[in-house]
Amino acid sequence: MKKTQKTDKKSTSWSPINTWYDQYVGEEGSPFHQHVIFPGIARLVNVQKPLTSPMHWLDLACGQGVLQRTFTDPMMHHVGIDLSQELIQTAQQRNASPNVRYFVGDATQLLQENGQCVFPLQTHSFDVMTIVLAIQNMSHLTPVWKAAKTLLKPKGKLVVVIMHPSFRIPKASDWQWNEKDHRQERVLWSYLSSQEIPILANPGNPKSQTMTPHFHRPLQAYINTLGNAGLYVDHLEEWVSHVGEQASDKSDALLKAKKEFPMFMAIRAINID
Repeated sequence: MKKTQKTDKKSTSWSPINTWYDQYVGEEGSPFHQHVIFPGIARLVNVQKPLTSPMHWLDLACGQGVLQRTFTDPMMHHVGIDLSQELIQTAQQRNASPNVRYFVGDATQLLQENGQCVFPLQTHSFDVMTIVLAIQNMSHLTPVWKAAKTLLKPKGKLVVVIMHPSFRIPKASDWQWNEKDHRQERVLWSYLSSQEIPILANPGNPKSQTMTPHFHRPLQAYINTLGNAGLYVDHLEEWVSHVGEQASDKSDALLKAKKEFPMFMAIRAINID
């Protein structure tokens, strides 16, 4: 059963584009989910099939529940939380299972002043917590990490997947073709400055005017705040795009650049309690 948490009207909810997002992700995820992100998460979480013991998994900013449809096992128990009531309703429709529960809520406001979760979730009860392509849309990191520290079991794993903060900075990075050296280059205009950048929420729709904030932070902001929250970063991976290039006189150079400049970054942190 869904429970709703009150949120600020100036939230970063994707409710305005929920229909487009559900169609984009679909039943099995986007091509990036299927070929890069979910295989990477399975490796970082070390999902064994079949499971030999129960696994409890919390997915923040779960959207329409594609992760819960991807990682299934009779012994796997999922909880998904998202700010969009519409996306949670879609997730419930797509994932009608007694092993999956959903809540409408803000990932940056999961803990009460007494340190307890605002939802009926027990302290130190999850083996895994994931945040997939969403932390860059959250205004504050520390309350999210504190919730992970509170809800993860000792030695539980937090996996955060983001667009690479060093190379994929909206309005501050781009590809550039070097005609002289016949080389594709990645250029940056800023990196160390944390900033809120308004971007189109669904850039694939040329008629869209729905904007959402992207919170750019340098890598040190993630590593340091995770450590301050008592979460030990034990592994980091950088994932390139799986998409190839159409045959042309530039295709070899373009493909080489794609393999050198990662599109995604995944951070794994352990609750060291």
